[in-house]
Amino acid sequence: MTFPNFSGAFERRMHFAATLFLCLIPVFLLFARGAADGAVVLIALLFLVRSAVHRDWSWAREKDILILLVIFVLMNVFVSPFAEYIGKSFGRSLSWLRFVIFYAAVTRWVLTDERTIRRFAIVLLCTLGVAALDAIYQFFSGWSLLSGQPMTGRLTGPLDRPNIGMYLSKLGLPALAMASMLFAVKQSKKIFVFGCALSPILLIVVFLSGERAASVLTLLAVILILFSLFLTGGMARKVSAGLTVVGGIALAILLATSDRIWGRVEDLASVVSDYADSIYGQLAMMGLRFFGDHPLTGAGMGNYPMVCEDYTALGLTNVPCHPHPHNFYVEWLSDTGLIGTIPFTIFMAMLYWMGIKVLFGPRETRLLGGLYLGVLVMSLFPFSVTQSLFSNWPAILAWTSIASAVAALRFATRKAV
Repeated sequence: MTFPNFSGAFERRMHFAATLFLCLIPVFLLFARGAADGAVVLIALLFLVRSAVHRDWSWAREKDILILLVIFVLMNVFVSPFAEYIGKSFGRSLSWLRFVIFYAAVTRWVLTDERTIRRFAIVLLCTLGVAALDAIYQFFSGWSLLSGQPMTGRLTGPLDRPNIGMYLSKLGLPALAMASMLFAVKQSKKIFVFGCALSPILLIVVFLSGERAASVLTLLAVILILFSLFLTGGMARKVSAGLTVVGGIALAILLATSDRIWGRVEDLASVVSDYADSIYGQLAMMGLRFFGDHPLTGAGMGNYPMVCEDYTALGLTNVPCHPHPHNFYVEWLSDTGLIGTIPFTIFMAMLYWMGIKVLFGPRETRLLGGLYLGVLVMSLFPFSVTQSLFSNWPAILAWTSIASAVAALRFATRKAV
């Protein structure tokens, strides 16, 4: 039952507005981080209004969203009230709801029809193409054409910090997943071809960026994609073999000809070989120490830097205090304890299982399964230095990436039924 004063035209206008905000998020992430967060909130609010109008809250009972809602309740009932810094924790735990509703809105409302998915995929690919070309211009000229940002050791592209590799990978893979899905269900071949043509440019920028985490995770995602092509069989298997050879040669040439990139590889090898004594290992161990002190509820959401400063003041540590432990699994343990980490691990397992079923399912959607799992690797791989999954820019990037990929997978599986 719906309110009689709300017509189908009003529903279409709300959907159009939500689609517009979603299309603007990739642009806002480049130039206006606050606006990107605002777009996430507006999409969530529009979805809640739409649910209230139609009196349709069935989405809240679906397993993946229900788990996220349970986590939200646990955060605010059992974690934040017992945090070291209660106000800080509540500020983060209460505002985390926007990501839950945003994820629900994108996967259950905004990206549920072929036309909207096609439009968003085109906008996303075009935005990524412009950002990548700007980064290439910066590589040769020393500054960004779009933002004027100088290159100081690592590429930034239009961004104000060296995250362009992670930006391109985390949004490029779901864009390709949507393009692959449209191709698999015979809705659009041109977008898939466009995405395939753009992919080498995105990969070049990712590996030239000097971002170690982005490069390694992208390489793992590419391996998954090649494996999915191999599983597809036929001509796709030959394409997989050819791309593996060409990609291997290209990577070897890059490492042999770029002292800067080779230096980053050596830095990565140094960190991995002596992880416990590296800054990242020390930050992770500090987070695990906070978890050990508060195993059930954690130290509180967003409390990591302040508790670290308290430990430093008491002479209990000399580790430099960062905003987070640079591993989001450790961050979950440190901030929310077992109460938050266990259900979120279940949520991640559900997402992975969805992709595995598609990867080993019908041949026409196996590439989609590989791309989808690549998206999850970029945001949810446990053995990597990561950004925070709670703070604004990296969280918006991760949730946009994951939600878009989940929407593509859901659309494809619905079509297959």
